[in-house]
Amino acid sequence: MQNHLLEELQESEARFRAAFRSSAIGMALLSLDGRILQVNEALLKMSGYTEGELLQRYDQENVFPEDKNIGVDRFQELLDGKRDWFQVEKRYVRKSGEPFWTRATLSVVRDLGGQPLYLVGMIDDIDQQKKALERLLESEERFRATFDNSAIGIALTTLDGHILRANAAVCKMSGYAEEELWQRTDFELTYPEDRNLGMDLFAELLKGKRDSYQIQKRYVRKNDDVFWAQVTLSAVHDSEGRLDYLVAILEDIEEQKHNLASLRESEERFRSMFEHAAVGIGVMGLNRRLIDANPALCKTYGISRAELIGMDATEITHPEDNPEAIQLFNELMTGQRDSYEMDRRYIRKNGEVFWAHVNMSSVRGLDGKPMYLVGMVMDVDQQKHAAEELRKSQARFQAIFDNMAVGVAVLTLDRMPIAFNATTERIIGYTAQELRNVDPRSLAVSEDRDIDSEWFRELVNGIRDSYVMERRYRHKSRRIFWARINYSLVRDLDGKPDYLIGIIEDIDEQKRAAERIAQQEADYLLTLQHRVNERTHELETANQLLQKEIEQRKKIEEELSSKAAEEAVAADRTRLARDLHDAVTQTLFSASLTAEVLPDLWEVDIEEAKKSAEELRQLTRGALAEMRTLLLELRPATLTQTRLSDLIKQLCEAFIGRSRLPIALTIEGERNLPPEVQIACYRIAQESLNNVFKYARASRVNVSLFLSPTGMRFEVCDNGIGFDLTTNKPTSLGMRIMHERAEAIGADLFVSSTLGSGTCIELVWNEKPNVRLRVL
Repeated sequence: MQNHLLEELQESEARFRAAFRSSAIGMALLSLDGRILQVNEALLKMSGYTEGELLQRYDQENVFPEDKNIGVDRFQELLDGKRDWFQVEKRYVRKSGEPFWTRATLSVVRDLGGQPLYLVGMIDDIDQQKKALERLLESEERFRATFDNSAIGIALTTLDGHILRANAAVCKMSGYAEEELWQRTDFELTYPEDRNLGMDLFAELLKGKRDSYQIQKRYVRKNDDVFWAQVTLSAVHDSEGRLDYLVAILEDIEEQKHNLASLRESEERFRSMFEHAAVGIGVMGLNRRLIDANPALCKTYGISRAELIGMDATEITHPEDNPEAIQLFNELMTGQRDSYEMDRRYIRKNGEVFWAHVNMSSVRGLDGKPMYLVGMVMDVDQQKHAAEELRKSQARFQAIFDNMAVGVAVLTLDRMPIAFNATTERIIGYTAQELRNVDPRSLAVSEDRDIDSEWFRELVNGIRDSYVMERRYRHKSRRIFWARINYSLVRDLDGKPDYLIGIIEDIDEQKRAAERIAQQEADYLLTLQHRVNERTHELETANQLLQKEIEQRKKIEEELSSKAAEEAVAADRTRLARDLHDAVTQTLFSASLTAEVLPDLWEVDIEEAKKSAEELRQLTRGALAEMRTLLLELRPATLTQTRLSDLIKQLCEAFIGRSRLPIALTIEGERNLPPEVQIACYRIAQESLNNVFKYARASRVNVSLFLSPTGMRFEVCDNGIGFDLTTNKPTSLGMRIMHERAEAIGADLFVSSTLGSGTCIELVWNEKPNVRLRVL
């Protein structure tokens, strides 16, 4: 019995020794001072040196100069007996002088007294993986599993998380002895904030909806240190298909741990990994036919294990990828390479084509001849398609970024430029290279640099998401120009501020035009002032003539009347000047600007010219309506001589010309109203539309007038910012006046408003108060 057991162990040891020698990972034995004593073929191929050349060198001589100090402190701890092994990532230099990234694991072999004898180094070439990580973040999540990764922890647990068995890697990882772990659950060992991670996946595992899943979460060691681990949990079923226990594979992804277990434990670990790994693993013979396949590989192809065994790899490989696959297979057979890694298309049993990431290695015997091939297959079809969509999306957004009519820049939170488009370069005169590591604010005129300091602090602290401001900048040519700046905050997936988007628009011409408009307005106001002064002088002369003719006993009354007349004239003059400035002057100026560019625009873009002509028509109609409204103010008697529906139409046209907002006007019915009712309704309509223009910030206004034999209903509704009815504001004076006008004619005024949802004002007047007005 013992001889049979010894033979099995020797045979298993020979297989693993052969796999060690033919491993794709470089291995070396080192003296305690770092001299290379023995190397395998993978290390020779990786370095480019011959075995004789490497045996004349120290390990540090092959390390990239900038990385020579990486792991020095842990190496000393290794020699002092404070640790048995450690792992680092650093660069080595090939014989050709080419640096390449590796994952180096160094462990110490001690004698029975615990004194170090020599060192065992394992070097994995991760150069392509490092470069792939820089090109694509998704490659970080690509699963890499190898049979000889002794730092991977394996544990058997019950369905409720109690640990039945744990290997030495788990014990070292956690700091607990195996007997201590038997008294604990995975839930207790997990970092409190991560205990609910993957619970939905775990529930699916228990229900049989999945065979395994993988997550990353934090654990707490016995000494209370927190470390991250990648956990792969797989279900093991009994002969009747019932869920029996769980296999958990834990990998310390903060510091990869490699610990060589005994020969029997290694054999059990790799057998368990093969059967329960979430990654497809297959063994291929020298005739390119499958010898064995694990359940994950069968699931990937949709083919049972019995069907896969004996199947030629050509049958499941996409025809277009077969020539390359055969060539790589021949290179493995002839010893030109020991392994390869690539993405390739395969065909499932149902005919579906999918992309998979393949890692194929050759296992050789003691004579150096290949015995069989081991392949790991991971379905990356979704990642492939997602990467392609991401590339297309990036190209689309890059085209938009490069061709936008406004300047766009991407900046760090301290306002350092990352990138900006050609329009930005045109506006400021500087190239992106010239402004590298330069705060764009330094281009602003000194008086304007700090006007947004408080806003910017609130932006980078996440208090606000954006702000818009205007300030002057100095072009590279030293020309000063006005620009409108829009800063927006971009947050990461956790909602924290990540970077800034800045948009710059050259508004220098607009500013100059505004100055010209202001000058014209000043001229208009001066002319109006002269005319009002002339009229005032005439009135004062007339008053003086009248004062001479009236009796002395009315002198006091006439003086008061004269004073009231003067105040009325001043108020009327101010109001007319304001109305002319706010409405007619601006509208006519806008119309004049549109008329000036219309001939040129007609030659460049007829459709845009037609739009501008329509806009010019609307402006002139609005100006005409405003003038008619002002004439009504000069002749109040006209308010009672014109139909209310015509007055409302005129008000709306004037509002459109002044605000450039659309009005949906609805008028139903017709009747004559008492003069006081008509005047009150007109004044309330006028006040309502003025409030919309001044405060609402609306994009749409609805005006309705319903007339019936029994009464009248008038309504103005907007979709603006609204206001709080319970808060007294300075603007509430207008509301009180409207209520007073409604009460004076025996009407009801209803005001409804909600912050962010607009405002509605409704006036209802009944000729017979006891009869309810009905509007169809």
